[in-house]
Amino acid sequence: MFKKILVPIDVDYPKTSKAVYDNAADIARLSGADIHLVSVMPGFGMPIVASFVTDEMKNEAKKEFAKALKEFMDKNCGDNVTAKVLVGKHHEVILEMADKWGADLIVVYHNHRRKVNEAFSQTCAQKIVKNANCSVLRLRNVLS
Repeated sequence: MFKKILVPIDVDYPKTSKAVYDNAADIARLSGADIHLVSVMPGFGMPIVASFVTDEMKNEAKKEFAKALKEFMDKNCGDNVTAKVLVGKHHEVILEMADKWGADLIVVYHNHRRKVNEAFSQTCAQKIVKNANCSVLRLRNVLS
C-alpha cells in the first residue's frame, strides 16, 4: 500500500488543514506510511514584486511560515510526520517535492463551494491530479 504520503496544507486555514491531515493520518495508520506536510509560501519572482521585497523580508516571511507549520504539527500531528516550507507556485513545488521525496500518495483539498480560488482549491488540486507521478486523493468539503 502507501509508504510516503505528501500532504499540502494551508496554515491560514487550520480547521481545514487538520481535517485533511486527519484523513491522511487514517490512511497512514492502515499502511504504516510516513507523512510529509508541506506549506507553500508564494514566490517573489515577478520583477515588479521582487524589486520591493528585500532578502530580509523573504527570510522573515519564511520563518513565520515555518513557525505556523511547526505550531500546527505540535498541536495536531503524530510521530511519523515531517514538514517543510516550500516557496513558489503551489502546484509546481508540491509536485517537485512529491517526486523528490518519492511520495506514492498526495492528499489534496478541493472545495468546489469556495468562492475564492485559494492555494489548495480547484486550480491547484486539478493541476496536481493531472500532473502527479503518483496517486492523488482529492478530498472535498472536509468540514461539510
